[in-house]
Amino acid sequence: MLDEKFQELNEKLDIILTLHRSLPTWYPITREFATECGYKTIDGLRKWCYNNLNPEDFVKRGKLWYINIKSLPIVKIKAF
Repeated sequence: MLDEKFQELNEKLDIILTLHRSLPTWYPITREFATECGYKTIDGLRKWCYNNLNPEDFVKRGKLWYINIKSLPIVKIKAF
């Protein structure tokens, strides 16, 4: 009885962990996101992020800049 409940809990935890691992950890800076944060252009938001976020939370990959998901609340609070 108790073993069955533990097995059921372990299966549910596996599902949750799989879902969590599949979530993206980086969010691209787009024009829409910049206007949501109160900036007219991507460059304004990019400069703010460059000056105020840790370097490991704000990176450029190819042509796009990305913000780590854990820093998104900071960006939205500080931008207004």
